[in-house]
Amino acid sequence: MKQIILLLTIATLAFAYTEPFDPNDYRHREVGAVRISEPLRIDGRLDESLYSGVSYSDFIQYEPYNGAKASQKTDMWIGYDDEAIYVGARMWDEQPDSIVGRIGRRDAFLNADIFEVIIDSYHDKRTGFSFQINPAGSMRDEVYFNDTWTDDSWDGIWEGKTTVDDKGWTAEMRIPLSQLRFSEKESYTWGFLPTRYIQRLGEWDYYVYFPLNESGTMSRAAELTNISNIDPPKRREFLPYITSGTSRLPTLKDNALIEGRDSNFGIGADLKFGIGANVTVDATLNPDFGQVEADPSSINLSDNETYYSEKRPFFLEGRSIFNFGNGGPTNNISVNYSEPRFFYSRRIGRAPQGEAASAAWDSLDHPSSTRILGAAKISGKLGDDWSIGGLTALTNREYAQYYQDGQIVDEQVEPYTSYNLIRTLKELDDGRYGIGLMGTYTHRYMNGIDLIGDLDEQHSSADILSDRGLGIGIDGWAFLGENKDWAIGGWGGFSSVSGSKDRMISLQQGSRHYYQRPDADHVSLDSTLTSMNGHAGRLKLNKENGRVTLNAALGWISPGFESNDLGLTFRTDVINSHISGGYRWLERGTYIRSASASVLYANNHDFEGVRTADVIFSMANIRFVNFWSLNMNGGYSFENLNNTALRGGPRILESPGVFFGVGLNTDYRKDISFFGSLDYGSEADGGNELGLSLNMNMKLGDRLNISVGPSIYWNTDMTQYVKAIDDPAHTEMYGKRYVFSQLDQTITSADIRIDFPVTPKFSVEGYFQPFVAVGDYSGFKEYKRPESDEFLVYGEEGSTITSDYVIDPTGGDDSDAFTLSNPDFNSKALVGTLVLRWEFSPGSTMFLVWTHNGSDYEQSGVFDFQEDFDRLLKAEADDVFALKLSYWFGQ
Repeated sequence: MKQIILLLTIATLAFAYTEPFDPNDYRHREVGAVRISEPLRIDGRLDESLYSGVSYSDFIQYEPYNGAKASQKTDMWIGYDDEAIYVGARMWDEQPDSIVGRIGRRDAFLNADIFEVIIDSYHDKRTGFSFQINPAGSMRDEVYFNDTWTDDSWDGIWEGKTTVDDKGWTAEMRIPLSQLRFSEKESYTWGFLPTRYIQRLGEWDYYVYFPLNESGTMSRAAELTNISNIDPPKRREFLPYITSGTSRLPTLKDNALIEGRDSNFGIGADLKFGIGANVTVDATLNPDFGQVEADPSSINLSDNETYYSEKRPFFLEGRSIFNFGNGGPTNNISVNYSEPRFFYSRRIGRAPQGEAASAAWDSLDHPSSTRILGAAKISGKLGDDWSIGGLTALTNREYAQYYQDGQIVDEQVEPYTSYNLIRTLKELDDGRYGIGLMGTYTHRYMNGIDLIGDLDEQHSSADILSDRGLGIGIDGWAFLGENKDWAIGGWGGFSSVSGSKDRMISLQQGSRHYYQRPDADHVSLDSTLTSMNGHAGRLKLNKENGRVTLNAALGWISPGFESNDLGLTFRTDVINSHISGGYRWLERGTYIRSASASVLYANNHDFEGVRTADVIFSMANIRFVNFWSLNMNGGYSFENLNNTALRGGPRILESPGVFFGVGLNTDYRKDISFFGSLDYGSEADGGNELGLSLNMNMKLGDRLNISVGPSIYWNTDMTQYVKAIDDPAHTEMYGKRYVFSQLDQTITSADIRIDFPVTPKFSVEGYFQPFVAVGDYSGFKEYKRPESDEFLVYGEEGSTITSDYVIDPTGGDDSDAFTLSNPDFNSKALVGTLVLRWEFSPGSTMFLVWTHNGSDYEQSGVFDFQEDFDRLLKAEADDVFALKLSYWFGQ
């Protein structure tokens, strides 16, 4: 009897035994595609024979329990034919009534369950095409580059349908081969990464195990195999469109040329076609971007231009190929350093740079933008590891019109301009190494050369714009260690611009260069120059894996570097370096899911070796198990010599200061979620700033989404630049008086967004921003001497200042007296865009757009929210109504 019991016990234990679960067994996985004889009907029902075959399952959690089995099962099937890849998936769910599906426009970020597949058809382990769908059928797509970075500007033409039942939900996709890029082979192996997101749990499940302490996405993808006997398809797309608009312009009702109204009609087209298997050409003729959201309002009292992000579809789509200098290291930190760019697409079609100086405002018709006559770009791969890209654009010659002596005068304010860019990148050893080249060339026809060949007289554009601008850069990276634990990357480049002597003087004296600084021995103003050259670059090191983090960089921008014809350079004469170290806590605790902290030190020097910035900075982030998160930062900036505060004058001593910030995110899964932040800074000279912001996101039902983000900012700046006054007798400051003041500034605004998708293909969305900025100047003063923070306060030490800003800095006779205009301001704006979008056929859309632009300006310098807001609502505002209709032809 005992023997029988013993045998039964052994047998029970043997049958009950299972292999212990180890997520590392799921690091390298394979999915086999099945060739199908007939195209699938994409309806989300999974009732074809493909789905009776073997499925792929066993997803692994990335979050919230990294490395654990997925809480809900997912089954997946992959099929293909000569035209497309087919993906079907069953997302099992024990609580089907808790599945979250939200209707949203194409590419919207929706707080819903998701099924996604990412296909690396190049199999370069650095790029991929992502296709996402949620239970309501809303679709999103994006591309991956540099292994982990994403760009959602790409819009593929593909199909997707879903169903929800008592077992969970299903998804079915048809991805045409024309939307992928691959070279012709007998058989194919592609990178493949399916993921699933369960909204109520905040759970991301991947088909491959991704440890939290390791970086990389496409380099860790599974492999999609068993695909053979397919050919890269020909890619031809044609998208003609028509546009029409009418404008009500009450702010210009007294303008004799405009009389408060305007209208327009236009036609154009976008073209796309393939060259070989992997290269695509995109072209646009007479493009219209009337559906693009308005730029936000801002007040800029600095000597730097305002940066605006790109929103125009032609320049957004496929832009990752033009990413330069950022390959390799996945963490790119910059402190007190604005890295220059060779390519800033907002240069193309920007507002004309010239002015009709002699025109009266009430008879001036000045174009607000430069029309793009045509543009084309090329992108793709040659072979397995050469990426190429190119862009060319031609913008129109623009005129301002005005009345003079009873006649209408046309004056050129922007010449014909040709913008050109090339990019190539060679990747080696599955992306472990890379080296690339970028070149840009801008050519302006300063003589007013007509496209037919006629010549006009020289225009004033030659004094404010360069004839030619050239930029050349080399970039690259290398991953070190068997597991790519370290990455080094960098770039170096050269620029050259040419133009008239007046243009070169203007460029040297401009805010990016300040060659006229009297105490700088390494630069000097040269009035004979007709060209200017410079160089720039940056080297970076990053620890990619592990709990300990390390990042370091060394960058430089020489005084003569100038990329602003087609790129963006904020400041030159900078040598910047930093080093950062930190630690990541990745084990889930009772209250904290993960946390990280780091400390960074950075400094700047000019090319003479003078230290111009010195800061120590710390950051920390905590993610809680309830899906709230907290981020904090703080630091101390040391006393240093500022070589730009006087805007071309000598260096002055800048006061030290402390700063800190804190931000709190609530649970983003909820229908109502918040993000709030507080930022504070204080300087030793008495200056301080405080900023408060709150963003509330409300999901009302399964369609309506409203986001409201009010903010307010208070700033007391004890050293606000006002003006430089020539005074040859004031030799201690090199013949000038640099006037500064205290500025008490209040800025308040709110970003309001409304999204109402009736269906995934028919939506209404709006963006509105009320904005009020008030500045009160007081305590006018001037610097006494270079490399100091001592001031002569007007009204003291024998100097005088009157209520109407007449200033005598020495008293006695008024030979050195001067007058300032009242610099106080109260600027208000209300901008907004409302867009109705209907995708009536794949790739074909209709846009109906209303754009509103209201403003009010006065010089009170007093902030009164109610009065300011009332004035803004009552102020005259311009309204533009536009219609755009496009139809897609393609294969």
